[in-house]
Amino acid sequence: MTRILVEAEVLFAERGFDGVSINEVALAAGVCKANVFHHFATKQELYERVLTQACDIFGRSLDALELKEQGLAARLRRLVEWHNAFLHQRPHGTRLILRELTGSPTVLERSPVFPLIQRNFDRVVGLLTEVSDELREGISPALVAKVVLSLNLFGFQTERVNEKLMVAGSLATRPELQRQWLDLLLHGIEAPH
Repeated sequence: MTRILVEAEVLFAERGFDGVSINEVALAAGVCKANVFHHFATKQELYERVLTQACDIFGRSLDALELKEQGLAARLRRLVEWHNAFLHQRPHGTRLILRELTGSPTVLERSPVFPLIQRNFDRVVGLLTEVSDELREGISPALVAKVVLSLNLFGFQTERVNEKLMVAGSLATRPELQRQWLDLLLHGIEAPH
């Protein structure tokens, strides 16, 4: 069953629910179609299981994250480093969740994984709420969490373009780029007067 889930994650991440057949999952996993149906009654059930697993893995990784840093800037740096590393360790699960997040809003709200996505987001917000006394008035920990996660996800999705821009000298290397956007987030774009 593990091979079925692994291969289904790769295929669903690459082509989406409609672009994958149970035959293709079975072939990729090296099992017969009947074996897939032995474990999952429908393609929808398989898809939801793969999505749930991807969200659970994110949650477990978040559980393992130790944020001992007390200040907002240090905590944000650690959170960004962890999230970036997670995205690269789990690229297929990440792309699959992104497909779900960027789909129809009404479909997402009915999705069985939406509560898991919401819970994981709320947990990230909670980590930032612990240092929210350092945020400027009117800026919520939820907004900061959304910006940080979104920037990392956008960077992950556009990595091939970024690499070409880095080679051309238009963008700094990934660690420097990450340092710059954190500095931008923390201090804005205007030079101090």
